[in-house]
Amino acid sequence: MNRDQRMMFMKETVMPKMQAVFQAYDAKRYAEFSCATCHGAGAKDSTFKMPNPDLPKLPSTPEGFKALGEKNPAVMKFMGEQVKPTMQQLLHEEPFDPATGKGFGCMECHTMAG
Repeated sequence: MNRDQRMMFMKETVMPKMQAVFQAYDAKRYAEFSCATCHGAGAKDSTFKMPNPDLPKLPSTPEGFKALGEKNPAVMKFMGEQVKPTMQQLLHEEPFDPATGKGFGCMECHTMAG
């Protein structure tokens, strides 16, 4: 897809679906869901980069993910069971495979801590 086609796809397909997913999880927190929710301030002028360094930074190890899951189980469950697979399907990507390092995973949107 060219840039205009990607923008239309995001606007017509991704945005409504992901808005519904996020608002079903927390309607108050995500009441103002927009492109900036995931893409940051650069969404307005298309200067954003993905992964977005303004989103929460994620650990770089399985142990770090385990600890994060213990600290924030509801958020980790939401991201892992709803956000990641929904985006993966919308983008027609394979799920992330740690053995090959390929596929759609958390680091498509988030950066790693330290």
